[in-house]
Amino acid sequence: MARTEKEFNLFWSLLIGRKVDKKKAKIEFLKIDTDISAEELASKFNNLYKITGNERFVPHPQRWLRNERWNDEISENINGEKIYRDSDGFIISKEEWNRKKIIK
Repeated sequence: MARTEKEFNLFWSLLIGRKVDKKKAKIEFLKIDTDISAEELASKFNNLYKITGNERFVPHPQRWLRNERWNDEISENINGEKIYRDSDGFIISKEEWNRKKIIK
Protein backbone atom coordinates (compact mmCIF):
# COMPACT_ATOMS: atom_id res chain seq x y z
CA MET A 1 0.00 0.00 0.00
CA ALA A 2 1.61 3.24 -1.15
CA ARG A 3 1.66 5.97 1.45
CA THR A 4 0.74 9.57 0.64
CA GLU A 5 1.93 12.93 1.89
CA LYS A 6 -1.62 13.59 3.13
CA GLU A 7 -1.42 10.45 5.32
CA PHE A 8 1.94 11.56 6.66
CA ASN A 9 0.55 14.99 7.56
CA LEU A 10 -2.28 13.30 9.48
CA PHE A 11 0.20 10.99 11.25
CA TRP A 12 2.44 13.94 12.16
CA SER A 13 -0.45 16.07 13.40
CA LEU A 14 -1.57 13.31 15.80
CA LEU A 15 1.83 12.72 17.43
CA ILE A 16 2.49 13.78 20.99
CA GLY A 17 5.91 14.53 22.42
CA ARG A 18 8.94 15.67 20.47
CA LYS A 19 8.28 16.23 16.79
CA VAL A 20 11.77 16.40 15.32
CA ASP A 21 13.26 15.65 11.89
CA LYS A 22 9.94 16.01 10.09
CA LYS A 23 11.59 15.83 6.66
CA LYS A 24 13.36 12.55 7.49
CA ALA A 25 10.23 11.17 9.14
CA LYS A 26 8.22 11.89 5.99
CA ILE A 27 10.77 10.04 3.85
CA GLU A 28 10.53 6.98 6.13
CA PHE A 29 6.74 7.18 6.34
CA LEU A 30 6.37 7.17 2.55
CA LYS A 31 8.58 4.05 2.33
CA ILE A 32 6.81 1.86 4.89
CA ASP A 33 4.68 -1.04 3.73
CA THR A 34 1.92 -1.84 6.19
CA ASP A 35 -1.88 -1.91 6.14
CA ILE A 36 -1.95 0.00 9.44
CA SER A 37 -3.58 3.41 9.00
CA ALA A 38 -1.85 6.69 9.75
CA GLU A 39 -4.13 7.11 12.78
CA GLU A 40 -3.21 3.67 14.14
CA LEU A 41 0.50 4.31 13.61
CA ALA A 42 0.25 7.59 15.50
CA SER A 43 -1.71 5.85 18.27
CA LYS A 44 0.99 3.17 18.61
CA PHE A 45 3.73 5.81 18.73
CA ASN A 46 1.79 7.85 21.30
CA ASN A 47 1.18 4.74 23.39
CA LEU A 48 4.93 4.10 23.56
CA TYR A 49 5.43 7.73 24.52
CA LYS A 50 2.84 7.51 27.32
CA ILE A 51 4.19 4.22 28.65
CA THR A 52 7.84 5.29 28.61
CA GLY A 53 7.19 8.31 30.79
CA ASN A 54 10.35 10.13 29.75
CA GLU A 55 10.67 11.45 26.23
CA ARG A 56 14.44 11.03 26.34
CA PHE A 57 13.86 7.29 25.97
CA VAL A 58 11.35 7.50 23.12
CA PRO A 59 12.86 7.24 19.63
CA HIS A 60 12.34 10.12 17.23
CA PRO A 61 9.45 9.44 14.83
CA GLN A 62 11.83 8.95 11.90
CA ARG A 63 13.76 6.19 13.69
CA TRP A 64 10.55 4.63 15.04
CA LEU A 65 9.19 4.39 11.49
CA ARG A 66 12.45 3.17 9.94
CA ASN A 67 12.75 0.35 12.47
CA GLU A 68 9.08 -0.66 12.14
CA ARG A 69 8.60 -0.19 15.87
CA TRP A 70 4.82 -0.39 15.49
CA ASN A 71 5.38 -4.16 15.53
CA ASP A 72 6.94 -4.08 19.01
CA GLU A 73 5.10 -5.81 21.81
CA ILE A 74 5.15 -3.42 24.71
CA SER A 75 4.82 -4.97 28.14
CA GLU A 76 3.76 -3.01 31.19
CA ASN A 77 3.62 -4.23 34.73
CA ILE A 78 2.22 -2.72 37.91
CA ASN A 79 2.83 -4.64 41.14
CA GLY A 80 3.90 -7.65 39.07
CA GLU A 81 0.62 -7.74 37.09
CA LYS A 82 0.67 -7.19 33.33
CA ILE A 83 -1.31 -4.18 32.09
CA TYR A 84 -3.31 -4.59 28.88
CA ARG A 85 -4.15 -1.64 26.62
CA ASP A 86 -6.33 -1.16 23.56
CA SER A 87 -5.04 0.52 20.39
CA ASP A 88 -5.83 3.95 21.86
CA GLY A 89 -3.71 3.27 24.95
CA PHE A 90 -6.59 2.77 27.38
CA ILE A 91 -6.27 0.03 30.00
CA ILE A 92 -8.56 -2.94 29.32
CA SER A 93 -9.10 -6.35 30.89
CA LYS A 94 -7.01 -9.37 29.92
CA GLU A 95 -10.15 -11.02 28.53
CA GLU A 96 -10.95 -8.03 26.28
CA TRP A 97 -7.31 -7.87 25.14
CA ASN A 98 -7.38 -11.57 24.23
CA ARG A 99 -10.64 -11.10 22.28
CA LYS A 100 -9.14 -8.23 20.29
CA LYS A 101 -5.96 -10.24 19.63
CA ILE A 102 -8.00 -13.17 18.26
CA ILE A 103 -10.00 -10.90 15.97
CA LYS A 104 -6.86 -9.45 14.35
